[in-house]
Amino acid sequence: MARPGARAFRRPPRSWPVSAYLLVLAIATSLPVLGCAAFVAYHFVAESSQLMKAEYEDRLRLMRNATELRVANIIEDLQILALSPPLARGSLAEFREHAVQSVKLIGGVAIVLYAPDGQQIVNTRLQTNDALPKRIEFDTERRAIETGLPQVSGLQKAVVDDQPIVTIAVPVRIDGEIRYALNIGLSTQYLSGLMDEYVSAGLVGSIVDSRGLLLARRPLLDGDQLVGQPTIPEVMAHIGEPSAWWIKAISRTSVPTYTSLLRSGQSGWSINLAVPREVIDGPLHRTVEWIIVLTILTFALGLGLARWLAHRFIAEFTGFERYVATLQTGVGEPVPGNITEVNRMKKVLHTVGRNLAAALGQQKILLDEINHRVKNTLGTVQSIARLSRSSAGDLDQYVTSFEGRLLALSEAYNLLTENNWVGAHLDPVVRRTLAPFAGSERLRIGGPDILLTPRLALALSATLQELSTNAAKYGAFSLPSGKLHICWTIDDTGLVRLVWTESDGPLVRQPTRKGFGTQMIGSMFRSEEGWSVKLDFDPGGLRCVLQFYLQQDKTGQADWTAAAS
Repeated sequence: MARPGARAFRRPPRSWPVSAYLLVLAIATSLPVLGCAAFVAYHFVAESSQLMKAEYEDRLRLMRNATELRVANIIEDLQILALSPPLARGSLAEFREHAVQSVKLIGGVAIVLYAPDGQQIVNTRLQTNDALPKRIEFDTERRAIETGLPQVSGLQKAVVDDQPIVTIAVPVRIDGEIRYALNIGLSTQYLSGLMDEYVSAGLVGSIVDSRGLLLARRPLLDGDQLVGQPTIPEVMAHIGEPSAWWIKAISRTSVPTYTSLLRSGQSGWSINLAVPREVIDGPLHRTVEWIIVLTILTFALGLGLARWLAHRFIAEFTGFERYVATLQTGVGEPVPGNITEVNRMKKVLHTVGRNLAAALGQQKILLDEINHRVKNTLGTVQSIARLSRSSAGDLDQYVTSFEGRLLALSEAYNLLTENNWVGAHLDPVVRRTLAPFAGSERLRIGGPDILLTPRLALALSATLQELSTNAAKYGAFSLPSGKLHICWTIDDTGLVRLVWTESDGPLVRQPTRKGFGTQMIGSMFRSEEGWSVKLDFDPGGLRCVLQFYLQQDKTGQADWTAAAS
């Protein structure tokens, strides 16, 4: 155990070389810059990526809407054709001519009129006298007859030549009764043409039916549209869903893509658009890579710069250390180095050595000044003791008044000492003198910032002490309801006017004799030209107006003995 009184062991602080501090400085200054640059770059690229995603999403929606609009237009044309008067009156040859013109305008493969059992009645691809086949895959047309609503099929084969087509069928009403189904066959090339405007270079677009079979694809793959083949598994897993966004997939050409699809509620087809992942993620990945590279380069550059600077600093500090060690031998002017601050410290040390003797001489002068101030202070205390004795009625009153006046003098000295005896500001003089007598809720103090000379600070502190003591005995501070308002102003000539106003205290009466406080205040504030004091013993509360000029203090002490006359 440590012996009593032994100094506790303290581990010395760990020291670091200049190179370590410079390295920390390089890292500390570069990291925020790199962090801000990385954040801005990544945020900018990420925002660009989001905008690009939004652009492709809008493109997919436009492609879906264009497909639905084209299907809706075809349905409307078929419904108009179904209202053909020749068809209503059974003139099939005349109706066929209308149908031929319509299929040319629409751009389809053929328009066919079906009986409810699937038997073709009119087929624009066959001549009037040709035998018309009966359709086996009749689900789309049957639903149109049964529901009375337009229907859109998935991938089918044409009855005439087995080419892949999709059909759109509408019911035909004659005399309010559904008699037939009228459909039009659309080639897969027709559907592919719907995507040409939206599938730009680098993208993959496709239309997939409800079974996941490709109806159309852009671009072609080795000249093949892949019609009738199942779509890729990643898309197949979302067939039938209203929408699916940014699915990670691998295209048929082994390119990683983001695939999105929207289902058409009108046709049941899924419209698909795929974009290479490199287009979306590439800028982000490259930005991260560049940030990593720049970080490594910055650290390497900072380390190299720190080592170089450390070498220069250590060389200068070593020379500075040698110079300091030789100062006691009376070395001459220092030799300048490469670091301005070190050169400045050498000059400062050289100057300090030369001025040390002068400083010792000044020390004696300061001791003499302190001796002078102590004598003045003792004289002031002596005057207070003598004057307090003459105004006291008994020993207790003498001790109380003497102690209070000494405390006021001490507080004034504290303020002057805090300000190196160049003076004290009026506001703290007022507040610190009044603090023992009343709280802030009973005081209203205000005025401009005024720096008092030491003499004025001591005089005002003593004056306020006397006024406060009187208020505590007879005035506003003797009752809980009493209040005090102190305000001051200063004009262009330097005349300060301080007003002391008491209120809500006991009834004030004119005193029959002048006590120590009244004599002291009157003596001090009438001893200088332009100074004045006015005491107004108003029944509602004492009012005291002090006027004095700010002037240069030459003695540093208040003339306390003036109050004895």
